[in-house]
Amino acid sequence: MSTEPVLVVGGGISGLACTVELVRAGVQVQVRDRGRRLGGRMASRRLRDTGTQWDGRVVDYGASYFTAKDPQFRAQVQRWMDSGLVQEWTDAFAVWETDAMSGVRQGPMRYRAPGGLRTLVEDLATDAAADPDRVAFEFPVEVQSVAVQDGQLLIDGVDAFQTAAICTPGPQAGRVLAPQLQVPRIQDIAWEPVIAVWMVFEQRAWPDLDGVFVNGDPILTWIADDGRRRGDDAPVLVAHVHPLHAVRHLQDPQAVVPEAIAAVRRILQIADYPDYAQAHRWSLARPISALAEPFVLLTEADQPDLAGLRVGFAGDAFAAGPRIEAAWLSGRALGLALAGSAE
Repeated sequence: MSTEPVLVVGGGISGLACTVELVRAGVQVQVRDRGRRLGGRMASRRLRDTGTQWDGRVVDYGASYFTAKDPQFRAQVQRWMDSGLVQEWTDAFAVWETDAMSGVRQGPMRYRAPGGLRTLVEDLATDAAADPDRVAFEFPVEVQSVAVQDGQLLIDGVDAFQTAAICTPGPQAGRVLAPQLQVPRIQDIAWEPVIAVWMVFEQRAWPDLDGVFVNGDPILTWIADDGRRRGDDAPVLVAHVHPLHAVRHLQDPQAVVPEAIAAVRRILQIADYPDYAQAHRWSLARPISALAEPFVLLTEADQPDLAGLRVGFAGDAFAAGPRIEAAWLSGRALGLALAGSAE
């Protein structure tokens, strides 16, 4: 096994799934992520300064839940369940169509993480760090450039690597990659924005539901009952603003909060106003489409300038995503490929 370290750019679930496989194979890894904590779009935070009794409580404001179909991912989910990090949530959400609730949509089991979905990414990081001599985490560190120079991948004009795994959204990666490292079929995938708005009420005053798919509304597409998701029945809701409306408020996401509150009250027929509400912008929330292959790996065969170099790409825009499961499968498959493993 090569002693050359691998750079993993991105501390979300695909980046950490990739890292785990590399470390297991005895490869040294450096993980760099722009966020203050690992997790990426599997984001959760503790409520602060809400003026309610719920300060200190965790709320998911990125991805809402995940499903598990692939046997390999189901095995990982079972390990999380055995350790208490994951629980089954529901297989049915309410549906709101244009002006009224129209029924319930059955689907696969959705899973929740009582401590927040971020804990699952952090658990993968703990797995990787079981061999502390093999892995180093650096965050918040935003990679500004990845270039090819003197037979090396030069990161931000300073650090040199032979191999890099880019586990970030395609448009974000495209902004830092040198021209010969661009992969049009990745960078050309369109991504849509979402603004998440979480609201804390004095009491629960809405129908008994876990979440609502909102169809035909210009403001919202989804409402999650975070109290049911956490399992503590706290009066907390998380709403996702429609991408076409979110794009108008990306520079000032907090400005959309009054409209989101009004839409939640209208859809759920709530008379009360929340005691607290906050918004977060996800400029690249999810890809509109995804590649069928689990990852893309650029080598000398694709680009002569890459003699002896490898640049891999993984994330939820691969493995027929976008789903958390697809991101995990993609990162894991890339890690196995870079480590020279096969199953």
